[in-house]
Amino acid sequence: MKKVIDFLGLLVLFFILTGINSYKAYKDFPEPVPTSQGQKIFQEMGCPMCHGHQGLGNGFLAQGLEPKPRNFTSFQEMKGVPYQSMYTAIKDGIPFTGMPAFNLNDQQIDETISYVRSFLTENYITLNTCSNVSQVVSLENVGAGEQFEIEIDKKELISTQLKAGEITLTPNFDAVRSAYKEKKAKLVRVHVNLTQNTKEKKKYLAIIAVRINSCIK
Repeated sequence: MKKVIDFLGLLVLFFILTGINSYKAYKDFPEPVPTSQGQKIFQEMGCPMCHGHQGLGNGFLAQGLEPKPRNFTSFQEMKGVPYQSMYTAIKDGIPFTGMPAFNLNDQQIDETISYVRSFLTENYITLNTCSNVSQVVSLENVGAGEQFEIEIDKKELISTQLKAGEITLTPNFDAVRSAYKEKKAKLVRVHVNLTQNTKEKKKYLAIIAVRINSCIK
């Protein structure tokens, strides 16, 4: 109910500040058909109204909000936003902003975060693996050549090895098992980013989201 009230409040604020014509023009654009569960949740929860369908932070409610919604396609804005911050923002909302809390379970939040991160690159890969199983990802479609850097948000949980156009991702078994106990969960998430630095900006070539389950094979 709180989410509905907050949302209605945003609509009233928007109409006061910008008038109803902007909304009429906005709703004439068809919504993209969801291609993932995360995108479906993103649309059903009304996220494009503030963040836009392309994640640019330019939804029709954005001009009436302060601070402005995040631009999910901007490395500068997103580089300092770890998974846990995104999780908390979705689960609990962000006080004194237009970001409400959403009644989603952990899996739904994870799917939504995965979709939001995909705005940074066309090459977004989600892998599910067991704590003792390595995964090999081909870099054929990444277009990175040999000039790229590997960034890992939780370096202690996974190791990487490059060879012949492939990257091997190996969970660090002991560290992963410790993470399960600490979080009292059977799943931990690690993001492996392949990036290139240019004079203008950092470019994401690929984001590999690894979900390490407590299973053993």
